[in-house]
Amino acid sequence: MKKKFLLFVFALTAACGSFANNVVVSSVSLGPKVTTGALATHYTRVNYDITWENSWRTSTNESNYDGCWIFVKYRKQSTSAWQHATINMAGQTAPTGSTIKTAADGKGVWMYRSADGIGTVTWAGSGLRWDYGADGVLDNENVEVRVYAVEMVFVPQSPFNLGNASAENGKFRDGLVNTWFPVLSEDAITCGTGAGELRADLYFDVSGTIPAAFPKGYNGFWTMKYEFSNQQVVDFLNTLDQTNANVRNSVGATGSVPNMIVSFPERAADLLNVANFLAWIDWAAMRPMTELEYEKACRGGNNIPVPLEYAWGNTTISGISSPSNTGLANETWANGNANYAGNPAFAMRTGALATASSNRTSSGGTFYGIMEMSGNLFELVITAGNDAGRSFDGKNGDGILTATAESNTPNWPSVTNNLAMVVRGGNLFSGIAELQICDRSNGFLDYSSNYGNRGGRATRTAE
Repeated sequence: MKKKFLLFVFALTAACGSFANNVVVSSVSLGPKVTTGALATHYTRVNYDITWENSWRTSTNESNYDGCWIFVKYRKQSTSAWQHATINMAGQTAPTGSTIKTAADGKGVWMYRSADGIGTVTWAGSGLRWDYGADGVLDNENVEVRVYAVEMVFVPQSPFNLGNASAENGKFRDGLVNTWFPVLSEDAITCGTGAGELRADLYFDVSGTIPAAFPKGYNGFWTMKYEFSNQQVVDFLNTLDQTNANVRNSVGATGSVPNMIVSFPERAADLLNVANFLAWIDWAAMRPMTELEYEKACRGGNNIPVPLEYAWGNTTISGISSPSNTGLANETWANGNANYAGNPAFAMRTGALATASSNRTSSGGTFYGIMEMSGNLFELVITAGNDAGRSFDGKNGDGILTATAESNTPNWPSVTNNLAMVVRGGNLFSGIAELQICDRSNGFLDYSSNYGNRGGRATRTAE
């Protein structure tokens, strides 16, 4: 992540960051204070420029778009604790060609194209209204501010088909007939072995229901375009105290907070355990994806499942080979569309297969343009197979962690709810069967135990 610093009129220091594959936030500045009325109404404007590659918006076929989830952290310079800034629902500055939509909880904004188009976007003069008074910052306090942007993809509301009629291991299916299961709403789903009920061939309790609150993929949601990168993890670590940073350091970062660094910052990050994964997501005010949303994000709405398909919608697969600039920001692979079967035996750069000329199969992209959902690193997702997972109600994180840098959002997986997650999509050492969209062969995960090759991405419910 690139950072720049400058001095604000009441001693606010602003930093900016590129927080995914080829997104750059620059020229951060803060406008004058507005101090009329009670302290809670005092605000300033966080100004920035932003650019990223391979952006799109389309009104046909996928009918979706990419964008960025943008959020702000601040730290009073008399303390070491970073806090999540509150963004006002109104008062944003969206440059021509862009839309800025503020989340209802004020934890951040989505920024995306306002009309159809494709290619690099560059928007100078963007701005967010930060209600610093509502966050308890006094007009004369010294505060350091950091702005983060995460590349996301919007998955629109639509029905979709879950599971398959083919031989994927542990797949979802209709309770009676060996075929896929249509998800037609966010209503509760009855589990069982009867026609029109949902079952799975492995790791699935056929009794009870999947509650209406459990995100099923019918409603719209945003998810990260790429897996977590090593640099994203380090940027998170650098907002923690040293003790907690050491605990959450799954990527071999060296140095001390706030200047920890990592080798191969562009590579997909091995998060090792569920606790690390959920801490980052809660810190960024997002949430985990469910395994139903995983299948929707791969297959798309209203599409008939292809037998044994991978995330790119067919069974054409070849391992990556012939790399250039391995481990660098411009790492590419001349051949292949998936990292699996132990060759090259390390995670590739996030987004390495997506180029201006690649198609869905050659890039390994999903129906909606999400990268690396089959292979590279496992996708950590909430299971629909047991009561622990079914208790997840889709709450977004609030940007606040516990004193030990753990997530604390109600009904998320935790030490006491530690069978709520599974992995999907396979990893760099998996055989090809694990890369299939519907493969559910990887059971349950202990919350805090360390195992390799777990990556993942954050999601947020659309509004």
